[in-house]
Amino acid sequence: MTKFTLSEVKAALREEFATDKWTTKAVGAILENYDHHSGEWKTHCQFNDHAYYRVVIDQGNDRYNLVIVCWNTGQGTPIHDHPASECMFKVCEGEITETRFEMPESCGDNLRVASEMTLEEGDVGHINDSLGIHRMSNDSDTDTCVTLHCYFPPYKMVHTYDERTGDVTRYEVKCILSDK
Repeated sequence: MTKFTLSEVKAALREEFATDKWTTKAVGAILENYDHHSGEWKTHCQFNDHAYYRVVIDQGNDRYNLVIVCWNTGQGTPIHDHPASECMFKVCEGEITETRFEMPESCGDNLRVASEMTLEEGDVGHINDSLGIHRMSNDSDTDTCVTLHCYFPPYKMVHTYDERTGDVTRYEVKCILSDK
């Protein structure tokens, strides 16, 4: 299969989500076929010393968001869910560690690690609440990381979880809208 440019990824996602017959397998194949080696994503990247940086590059006719996430060394998300949403992502540069936790049965339950894996450049991952909650982190001391995420449907709020206490907090997801 021919590799997609970023514009072709956007067009393919719009086509996939034009009806309610989309599948996670098809979305994964679109991300898998994105030519991340082209470096097109670099025009959207901004790194921040204090937190990872999220840039929405396509609002996807309100059925999905396509987001570039820029991770400086040592940065990561809190443990969080994806309420009623799927997330597929591709590593464009560097490595990202995904730690999955079992969904707690009730607020205040201790969190248990279900799995941990490191995804390398070119790898594609998938998460939703039926698979668990997760934390993503760039564990490198020297290299940045860039990932391309597709959230469907898009969401504006997640729940974050304290690993030690299991306490849950509502968190508004903040993104910058790309002007490119």
